[in-house]
Amino acid sequence: MINKSEKTFSVVYSHFLTPAEQMFLLNEREFSGIIEFEGGHEDVERRICRVCTNEYNKDDGLPIVLYSVKATDKNAVISHRDVLGALMGLGIKREMTGDIIAKNNQAQFFCHQSVSEFVKMNLTKIGRYSVELGESEFSEMAELPKKPVNINVSSMRLDSIAGESFGISRTKAAELIKKGMVFVNWQVCLDTSREIKAGDKISLQGKGKILVSEISGTSKKGRLFVNILKYV
Repeated sequence: MINKSEKTFSVVYSHFLTPAEQMFLLNEREFSGIIEFEGGHEDVERRICRVCTNEYNKDDGLPIVLYSVKATDKNAVISHRDVLGALMGLGIKREMTGDIIAKNNQAQFFCHQSVSEFVKMNLTKIGRYSVELGESEFSEMAELPKKPVNINVSSMRLDSIAGESFGISRTKAAELIKKGMVFVNWQVCLDTSREIKAGDKISLQGKGKILVSEISGTSKKGRLFVNILKYV
């Protein structure tokens, strides 16, 4: 991608990358200042890599489309798995689709522009339900549903916050952090003692994702009451 950007004097975009893949690229110092990541919305995990080797490179724009789908049956229930399955059934590779949000009989998903017209023409059913599909502006992306939860921790260390938030022991949380299974603001964090602050997003593979809202108080024994939002 870097070679292509240099040869064509243009900005080059990749397919969608997982947080782990993004982190792998960010750790390569030689790419510093050349790459960045875009996903269509600040709250998404799957993003594409933007390569720009010169500030004068021609940029054709972010090749991402946001589609909204709605089942014709108002009593239908569409899940994330249903949407992904329908796209895979069309032969669309996972790296060509971004984040998917599904609720009740509606869903939204990002897809790469290179397959957007094919999806638009062929995605007529999700699961057993017929659906209507239309393109949406990025600003129309539905807010990811979150559930407010209050936790009580001894400190704002990552292992402490992750343990309480995901219902595991602090020791287990520390093990998973060291294995590279915990992400802070979409980046792998191997530091169990990292100080977490309000606004940080933490995700644990297989357990979900949270947003740290605020420290709401302190107990007489010095423990911290922390408000978090758990993505559901």
